[in-house]
Amino acid sequence: MSEKNKVYKILITREENDPINQYDFYKERIDSQKDFLYEEYDTLENELTNELFNEIDIVILLFGLYQYNPELFDELIKKSNEFNVPILLVRAYGMEYILKELEEKSDAAVGWNPHCIINAIETLVNGEDWLKPCDTVEED
Repeated sequence: MSEKNKVYKILITREENDPINQYDFYKERIDSQKDFLYEEYDTLENELTNELFNEIDIVILLFGLYQYNPELFDELIKKSNEFNVPILLVRAYGMEYILKELEEKSDAAVGWNPHCIINAIETLVNGEDWLKPCDTVEED
């Protein structure tokens, strides 16, 4: 399914207030996948401009950060829909619970298995529907 040497352009939610290090844990997981090439944009260092949304391939919402800035999630969802950019929702680490309204606004929702995260990114960016639930139980 994955294109060799494709560099995925990912916009990821990132917050200064991240007491359980959701962002760092996500980075660990995605960076553990050596064959996956990506360029990262994050919500701390990038303005959510039209130009940015014309450039990126996918938006990653880390649900563990939702409570600290729900307005950011709302803006990301709105802009993603406006620019037809798929949304991947990643559950809070160690939790299966996820807000139903966020899950319904996302194109896919996964847990922390790095293979599932990468598979969902590749599937959504390649224009395919996400059909499988992937991991609801954490795997290392």
